[in-house]
Amino acid sequence: MSNTIKILSKSILLIFTGILIIFICRMIQHVNPPQAGEYYYSSILKDNYTVLSACVFFVVGFLIGYYFKLNPWFVGTSLILIFPIVSFYEATIYRGSHNLIPFELIIYFLFSLPAIAGVYLGKFIEEKKAIHKL
Repeated sequence: MSNTIKILSKSILLIFTGILIIFICRMIQHVNPPQAGEYYYSSILKDNYTVLSACVFFVVGFLIGYYFKLNPWFVGTSLILIFPIVSFYEATIYRGSHNLIPFELIIYFLFSLPAIAGVYLGKFIEEKKAIHKL
């Protein structure tokens, strides 16, 4: 299998993992759904990204870093990629909405920091464990 296909398949799997995390946190937190409108999907995502979600993203990032040793920046951005995808979708469908997309992308980058930190910590602990086994 070529390297491009491997990276693409990992990215798609991580995107769906991020969606699953938000969906599970939505079920646990019982957040009221937003009113229908031009920011409907992004409101659902934004309202369900809470401290619980950030902790789950950190734990998932830790497990990915510990067991799979993937690039932390790749993992963090892939797990949160549904946020910019939805923003660009809504901006395309509803002209005039999401007129501050560059600032939204900065916020979404901040959303990815717990997962990135988790991956770094997981990789660090795995490396220390491997060194001590020798």
